[in-house]
Amino acid sequence: MNIGIIGTGHLGKALIAGLVKSGMEQNRIILNARTAETMDAIKRIYPCINVTSSKQDLVTESDVIVIVVRSQNAREVFAEIREMNISDKTIVSFMAGVSINDMREMLQDTSKEYRLIRIMPNLGISLCKGVIGICCENDSEETEEALNLFRPLGYLINLPEEKLESITICAASGLAFAAYLMKEYKNSSDRLINDAAVSEEITTRIFENVIEIIRNEDKTFESLIEQISTKGGTTEAGISKLHNSNLSEIINQCIDAAYDRVNGLKAK
Repeated sequence: MNIGIIGTGHLGKALIAGLVKSGMEQNRIILNARTAETMDAIKRIYPCINVTSSKQDLVTESDVIVIVVRSQNAREVFAEIREMNISDKTIVSFMAGVSINDMREMLQDTSKEYRLIRIMPNLGISLCKGVIGICCENDSEETEEALNLFRPLGYLINLPEEKLESITICAASGLAFAAYLMKEYKNSSDRLINDAAVSEEITTRIFENVIEIIRNEDKTFESLIEQISTKGGTTEAGISKLHNSNLSEIINQCIDAAYDRVNGLKAK
C-alpha cells in the first residue's frame, strides 16, 4: 500500500520520519512538494522517497492520501483533488477544525462512498511515540488497512469526531505547553545553578524521571508528590506555593484558549 502526503510542514515531515522509522520502505511514500528546494531537501534525507510537484501524479500512485496542510488551505487542496479519480482512495486529513462533513462538502459530491478519516497526531509520531486521535467515517477493510499504516506511530485513540479536537489541544498543542513549563523551570533553576547547560539537563532528566517512576513503579502523579513532600520539608514548601498560586486555573485558561481557537481554524 502506497501513501501520498500533501504538505511538507513540520507535521508532514514528522509523518515521513515516523513512517520510515516504523519500517516502511521509502519508495512506498509519495510526497507532493511545491518547490524544487523542498524536494531536494527531502531527497537528501530520504533518497528513495518519491517527490513530485504534481498532485495528479501523487493521487495516481497512492492508495492512501494524507492531507497535512493548514486548515485555511483545505479548500484549495480539495478543489484540486476532487477533479481527479479518487473514488478508490482513502483520504486522511490531519487538519484541525475541518470535519468529515466539511471534507464531503469540499469534495462537492455527498452521494459517493468516499473513505474519509480524520487523524489528529502530535509531533511525537516522528519517533513512533506520538499521541494520535482518530475518527473514521466507516469501518471498511480499506479503512482498516489505512489505519495499519499509522498504528506503529504511537498511541491511537479512537474517538467520536466531536471529541477529536480535544486531542489537538491536549496532545498536539500540549507538547508546546509542556515545553513552555519545562523552559520556565529550567530558567528558574538556573538562578540557583548559574549554568544553563546543567540546568537544562537537570530539567530534562527530572521530567523523564517522573514518567519512568510512574510507569515502572505503579505510582500516580499524586502519590509521587506525596512520597517526596515530607512534612515541613523543602518540597512541601514549594508545593504549597504552587497550590496557592492558582496554577491549576492558569493551565485551565491555557487549554480553554487553545480550544476556543479551533473554531477559527475552520476552512473558509
